Amino acid sequence: MSDLHLDYTTEDYRAFLFAQHPIHGLLLLYCSRKKNKSPHFQAPGGHVDKEDFNEALIRLQDTTASSSSTVDGDSSHPLLTLACKIGAARELYEETGIDLRNDLNRLQPVQLRKVKKDGSFTTSFVLKHRLFFKICFTGADFVTEGFDSMVALGLSLSMNSEAPMLMLKLSEEHQGFLFESDPRRAVDLLKQHSGGKVSAALDMAMDQGEIKDVTAPLDRNEPDIVIGHPMSNEAKDHTEAKTGVDGVFDCFHCC
Repeated sequence: MSDLHLDYTTEDYRAFLFAQHPIHGLLLLYCSRKKNKSPHFQAPGGHVDKEDFNEALIRLQDTTASSSSTVDGDSSHPLLTLACKIGAARELYEETGIDLRNDLNRLQPVQLRKVKKDGSFTTSFVLKHRLFFKICFTGADFVTEGFDSMVALGLSLSMNSEAPMLMLKLSEEHQGFLFESDPRRAVDLLKQHSGGKVSAALDMAMDQGEIKDVTAPLDRNEPDIVIGHPMSNEAKDHTEAKTGVDGVFDCFHCC
């Protein structure tokens, strides 16, 4: 049975991405300006807007779109699934400049729990009105040229000490980004995001084998976090003082 007749806009749905580079790991966004919250890391994503549901409904009413793979993962809830994909892709573009709005096939639902054999429990990628998707990035998703004019263009390198030559155009909401190769460490870094639900979902996804560990052996004597470029003075002061996200700047080492 389809869900096209349902009004999901009466609930506060959110969609998040576990966005992973096959070499560098999970993409985490650094936020230090959230009201009533200390500096912390976030996964890309956010609220699913009414406009996202409207766009999904229009697409699904087209018989060609309704048979495409953009609604995979939960055939019994195509409207909710597609709207959340649209919302997640929109948020990713707004937050990082990575544009997958016309490439939704790359967003795959993340299995957080086993699906019942009778098929009655199909929304395996939903946790507390939050839907989770995964995507594997390539170098082509990032800006890789124009380093000489990166500040003028509003581009940032990652906060890793040996930052890969992959740049993003961050929104004003975020003051840096980080690649975390160890998903278990990412679980800890995300505990302040969205009431801890994103962290819990990542932990569940790992238990289901949905997220890969791309940990590479490196020298653990040097911390793997520095200020990204460009970076706000408040983030610089925050890092130099080695305070903040559960002591992450005291013990964050490359893995």
